[in-house]
Amino acid sequence: RRLGIPCVAWLHGGNLPEWGEGNRARVNRALASAQAVVAPTEFLARWARGHGCDAQVIPNVLNLDAYRFRQRAEIRPRLLWMRTFQDLYAPDDAVKVLAALRGRGIDARLTMAGQDKGALESTRAVASRLDVGDWIEFPGFASGAQKTRLFDDHDIFLNTNLVDNAPVTVLEAAASGLVVVSTAVGGLPDLLPDGESALLVPPADPEAMADAVERILVDQQTASSLAGSARQVATRSAWPAVRQAWLALATDLGITEDQPG
Repeated sequence: RRLGIPCVAWLHGGNLPEWGEGNRARVNRALASAQAVVAPTEFLARWARGHGCDAQVIPNVLNLDAYRFRQRAEIRPRLLWMRTFQDLYAPDDAVKVLAALRGRGIDARLTMAGQDKGALESTRAVASRLDVGDWIEFPGFASGAQKTRLFDDHDIFLNTNLVDNAPVTVLEAAASGLVVVSTAVGGLPDLLPDGESALLVPPADPEAMADAVERILVDQQTASSLAGSARQVATRSAWPAVRQAWLALATDLGITEDQPG
């Protein structure tokens, strides 16, 4: 600011509104000092507006070329969960969803990919206790071709997070043609509206999530519509569109492309 360079506040983190309530003075000072406030979802932009800021939405960037969209002729009970193994993301709920589906006579299988941040062993323990370990794979952290292959090999993406904003893995799944079933937390209802681009359920409710998965398996037409709509949401994060949004903001702030910085 001393150099006269415009300052843009970029908001992120599904827990930001809750954290902000305990740090209101600090948040207000930071937002007031910015010439512009940007959020990747309407969820955080709406929160910032509540603090008197004219926040705008510019999505996070997603390289769509890295994902192969596949229109599934049939949605199978092949479930994918991909996130860090930690309590915030409730990985054990995905195991409980699998157990509920198998208890209903559905031949469901689950792959849980991600780095362990303390909850992997407890997740395995839940799988053992519910006697569904034979139908779960734990490939570890996935990236590059392995991640693409996982998206291609599965049909339904489970997002069990207790807190979230604009999860990249959900957008990656949407870009790959999977049907998303997610908890209705944080920015998810704004990102993927319930019944339009995904099926959303209350957090920490595996039975409700199992109901949503079963609905998808029974109503293949709705499943196809959800996947197509989610793909359109993912395209909004493609770099050309996001780049134009940032350039438009820069222009509003008096910054041109030939300026350093």
